Amino acid sequence: MVSRVLIVGDGDAGTIMANKLRFHTDRRDVDITVVGNSKDHYFKPDGVHISFNMIDYKKSVKPTEFLFNYGVNYIRDTVSRIDVADHSVQTTGGRNLDYDYLIIATGDRFTPEDVPGYSESAKHFYDLPHALELQKEIKGFKGGKVVIGQASIPIMCPPAPYEFTFLLEEYLNFHGLKDKTEIHYIYPLNRVFTIPNVADFVGKRMEERGIITHTLFNVDSIDPKNKKIESLEGESINYDLLVLIPPHRGQKVITDSGLADDSGYIDVDKYKLNYKDYDNVFAIGDATNLPVSKAGATAHFEALYLSNRIASETSGNIYNEVYEGDVACTTVTGYEKGLTLYFSYNKPPKANFDSKLDYFLKWQSADTFFSSMLRGVA
Repeated sequence: MVSRVLIVGDGDAGTIMANKLRFHTDRRDVDITVVGNSKDHYFKPDGVHISFNMIDYKKSVKPTEFLFNYGVNYIRDTVSRIDVADHSVQTTGGRNLDYDYLIIATGDRFTPEDVPGYSESAKHFYDLPHALELQKEIKGFKGGKVVIGQASIPIMCPPAPYEFTFLLEEYLNFHGLKDKTEIHYIYPLNRVFTIPNVADFVGKRMEERGIITHTLFNVDSIDPKNKKIESLEGESINYDLLVLIPPHRGQKVITDSGLADDSGYIDVDKYKLNYKDYDNVFAIGDATNLPVSKAGATAHFEALYLSNRIASETSGNIYNEVYEGDVACTTVTGYEKGLTLYFSYNKPPKANFDSKLDYFLKWQSADTFFSSMLRGVA
């Protein structure tokens, strides 16, 4: 009999998963269907560069339906409910989709409404429209106080706020505006990044470049009229330009389906990626509550593990490997240098030096992403 694999979500995680699984299985044995409602697929890490008009944003977007390999069924629809007890998924278009294997790859969403005053004043670069809007703000910026950070944890692509900070300092220096500007970087923890040794490296670079850091700054509210951002800890900072990554939550359908609390993130087995005691229901990518970065590179390694597992099981074999929390990402540190981080659950990343080679690796990542990683080749 043909095994039916249903993937909910057509973002990075869902697309990589579908394409990798198609490589590992025969269409006569495994039917793969993806359901999602994205017209275009945007390479989000490019938002940092788009904000400074360093790249053509058109190269960062591809039509979603053309990114699936031959043999993957794609349904353009919105999922309204997931019923794991009934082995079914309902959509707003009236479909009832059954499955043998379910992979939830719904990602997460922005919830700026969680911070009073956010929408009236804050800017960010985490989707294309906002990155282009921020590009205009930066182009017209003539000096003042800039506050950069994130409203809460977790967020997609955790290094992006410090990447933007370094590129802004470089931009201001190049345009003769650095002496007219104060750059303030805020972070919710007692260091400037989640991983201690990376935080040490980044913090040292910030100090060298005159960037003022504020740790243990958990955003409470924004006062757009007086241009002031306030923390739960009682600290406040005035700003002329506020670049703040909005709060994130998992998709509402996950909460509505009883698979998670209001955070919307699904608890899964950290080694096997399955939901509770279901051996045929999995979650990958940003939809999970795993203690790893929410990034496309994370989804890549999760999909690699899970596609091998499902391919093995549908062939009647036993698969004993586990997902060990592997993540790999390259981040920019300004002045044509970058830092590549490799880590897992039990192996912290090394952050000893940044290099021009790593910077160019980051620069080419969109082409690599669309042509190989997203296609399931890498």
